[in-house]
Amino acid sequence: MPQSLLRNRWLVLGVLFAGLLLTMAACGGDDEKDTGGATTSATTASAGGENVLTIPKGESIQVGVTAVLTGDLGHLGEAVLEGAKLASEQKGDVEGFPIEVVSADDLCDSSGAEPAAQQLLANDNLVAVIGSICSGVNVTVQPTYEEAHITQVSSGSTAVRVTYPEGREPFDTFLRTVVHDGVQGVKQAEYATEVLQSTSAYIAHDTDAYGTGLADVFEDKFKELGGEVVGRQGWEKGQTDFAALVTSVTTENPDLVYVASFDPEAAAFITQLRTAGYEGDFMGGDGVITEQFLTLAGDNAEGAYLTKPAPNPAPEQFQADFEEAAGFVWDRDPYTAETYDAYTVIFNALTEVAKVVDGNLEIDLDALNDAMHEQDFDGVSGHISFDDHGDVALVPGDPPIIFFKVEGGKYVNQEYE
Repeated sequence: MPQSLLRNRWLVLGVLFAGLLLTMAACGGDDEKDTGGATTSATTASAGGENVLTIPKGESIQVGVTAVLTGDLGHLGEAVLEGAKLASEQKGDVEGFPIEVVSADDLCDSSGAEPAAQQLLANDNLVAVIGSICSGVNVTVQPTYEEAHITQVSSGSTAVRVTYPEGREPFDTFLRTVVHDGVQGVKQAEYATEVLQSTSAYIAHDTDAYGTGLADVFEDKFKELGGEVVGRQGWEKGQTDFAALVTSVTTENPDLVYVASFDPEAAAFITQLRTAGYEGDFMGGDGVITEQFLTLAGDNAEGAYLTKPAPNPAPEQFQADFEEAAGFVWDRDPYTAETYDAYTVIFNALTEVAKVVDGNLEIDLDALNDAMHEQDFDGVSGHISFDDHGDVALVPGDPPIIFFKVEGGKYVNQEYE
């Protein structure tokens, strides 16, 4: 059996002949592989249901990062990866074993979800994964990580259905350090009606789990608050021509155009919308509030209202450390501070459960998962602890969503509780 498949080996326990326990390897019928005397990492199952990873002396613990690393959204994944690397450098070793950050490109698309997961799971010493920031990826691939007893801690996946999956209980192996869209969409609708005094809105969104979910939350709350939704239209990620949508919006001429998507499409849409003469308000969420949006939309971004569930601001030391390590500012893109905290969740849990046995490092993956769920600390993005669904717990008195307005080509914080 190749080493890359050792992680997926399952041992089946059976009770035979009046209590005789047999442990069988579910890989070609062989319990062991002759390694010529060399020590190799392996995941084993004990009678107690534990899944223990043994990392040989001299090797590294591996923490995965699954993110979009190429294409128009590659800047988002780059920021996540840099946040994880900074945390790894600053946190150091566990019981003398260094931690290596390994990454895979999930394309921010369901088609890239499983290949990225298998690429990470092929690393023999993988203990946990940071990712994905794209909810469509997580909806697709979380069963794979659950089966492998590998916990994901996402720093940017905000769709409600990720922690409230349809037709089943929450996944035990998924946590997130960012508040979900059930919070963001509600606060956006409240801001639209209370501050912007919007009475009508046109909703536009991409059709993946993130865009559709956020649009649903906003629409329900906006209507509840007395607003009228005069139209709604979705698009596939990557669309650039919004002529038909722009015509529909300008015909209805709502007080507000609400967008739930990522920055390339939002920039193209607002540019075409302003060019067509629409002068109403424009609001978008965390997938839009990037430096790339400002660059692509230019003057057309002026006056846009955008939100993100992020620190405001992160501690100055983190800001300085991140810029020095990454070569760009921490808030060029969202999720950098949340990623640092996601790594901290994994690291703290490792320090609690990892044990050196005969010079090797043993990590019970189920105990590691439990320890991650129990984390409770002040991070760089805010206080980190988790509820029963794996969502980061809200702290009374702390605004979970931050509002910005584009003024003079910059994001300017808007006071709102």
